Amino acid sequence: MSTTTMPKTALRARLDARVASARAGVRASTVGRNDWMGKTWRVAAWIAYRDWMFTRALTVWAAKHWMPTVLGVVVSVSWWGVLTLADVPGDRITWPLVALLVFWSPGIVLGLFAMIAPARYRRRVHAHKIAAYWPEVARSCALYRTEPDGTVTVSTLRHVAHQPGAVVLRVETFPGQTPDTLHRAAPAIASAYRAHGFEVIPVKPGVLDLALFTTYRIPPVAARMPVPEGANPDALPVGLARTGHVAEMVVRGRHTLVVGATGAGKGSVLWSVIGGLAPAIHDGTVCAWGLDLKGGVELEMGRALFGRVAYTSEDSIEVLRALMRVIDRRKESMRGVSRLHVPTSAEPLHVLMVDELADLMAYSEFETRREADRLMSKILTQGRALGVVVVACVQNPRQEAVGQRNLYPQKIALRLDSDIESDMVLGPAALQAPAHEISRSDPGTGYLVREDGAPVMVRFAYWPDELIREVAVRYAAPASHSAPEPRDGADAANAWAAAARRTTPNDNAGKPTNEDAPAPRTRKPRAPRKPRAPRAPRPAAAAAIDPEEV
Repeated sequence: MSTTTMPKTALRARLDARVASARAGVRASTVGRNDWMGKTWRVAAWIAYRDWMFTRALTVWAAKHWMPTVLGVVVSVSWWGVLTLADVPGDRITWPLVALLVFWSPGIVLGLFAMIAPARYRRRVHAHKIAAYWPEVARSCALYRTEPDGTVTVSTLRHVAHQPGAVVLRVETFPGQTPDTLHRAAPAIASAYRAHGFEVIPVKPGVLDLALFTTYRIPPVAARMPVPEGANPDALPVGLARTGHVAEMVVRGRHTLVVGATGAGKGSVLWSVIGGLAPAIHDGTVCAWGLDLKGGVELEMGRALFGRVAYTSEDSIEVLRALMRVIDRRKESMRGVSRLHVPTSAEPLHVLMVDELADLMAYSEFETRREADRLMSKILTQGRALGVVVVACVQNPRQEAVGQRNLYPQKIALRLDSDIESDMVLGPAALQAPAHEISRSDPGTGYLVREDGAPVMVRFAYWPDELIREVAVRYAAPASHSAPEPRDGADAANAWAAAARRTTPNDNAGKPTNEDAPAPRTRKPRAPRKPRAPRAPRPAAAAAIDPEEV
């Protein structure tokens, strides 16, 4: 940056700060007051704003339709002049004014509409500008076809609708054009309209909705105490979408991979899921399992919500084996009865939360990694229909860290370090969801890529420590979901794992146990060998070799 640009930028920043300060002072001294003077100012501001919208709409219409404007003025003035020169008795103002109102009636109606509904008027004007600019944008983005007679046919823009934070363009293809063409042209269209992002939504064959987002940053969302009505694993509220609506996430029947750089807000995703399901955990329809490879720093804050947790790689293997036993048991109970598990208090939905997945899958000992890879592969491939789902959080999406990322049908990409990582996590959806462009000042913001591949920008709610503790106390998991507390006061999950590894004092001392390994095969005692006959002595070698034989 040049030295001349820096003073200009600093001067502009100081001017903007002074203008903002002056506006805040004027607002506080007028419409921001709580007494009767403030009410008077607010009424006056409301009237002045409506008058300004009427004048603005009428002026814009008059500028665009100058011919009826000028003709109305000429007719009115001429009529008034004729009546004045002829010295006709009676009113000389009413009829010339009526003639002017007749010529200006469309503009007056538009001005009244702007005065009564200013927000709707601005949306109409904005939609009209977008529609007027569409033919040029379509030709620039190769959404056209040249006919033999030289005429140009472009994709039809049916209508423009406004949603909170987005403008939706409904585009229809012409014969010979496919929806894939519109998909490829979507980034160029968003750039032409100066949009902060886009989303392509199929409506019906040949018709697509192109949502152009007018806001780039989603405001922070503070979590609240969950309610039983919102603990729905099929539509769990987790934050705020870019359109301003509540963002919902499907938990049941979908494994979810959460990837984000350090400080991207993976904790917001984790606690939005567990905290939102807390009422269902308390009534027994959801059972939460936890693997926190950071030593329990994250999950211990809400330990009462989890039935079983593990804080080391070795204990995590035991938790995964126990979860596999749940899957094996449900295979037998659901065989021929149902193909999709329905959560009940007797057979709850099991949700495994994994924090720092790479520590278990890539950075542990070789035997631990191999066993974890085997168990996680089984859980990811068999658990969805059986009511066992995984929500795994990881920082590094590289192949050696997350070799099973293709087994997660639902992905959440928080802020990433490069476009290569965005492509690794999101695949084809990375074009619509540039996770590497998320600002560092927006933790918890990411792209939720559903099972159908459509990305949605979401700001996950922030959960403070005090709220997590309060939720854990109010919605603690039932005793049937928790392991028995050990006598020495140690962590229940570690005590359970230690008990599972306990062996008999004489036969198996020092040997590790594996509950999933098959029982050792008994072997028959070996028959004694028959004595061999003594071998004949070898002939002695010649002491010397005759040189004539060589």
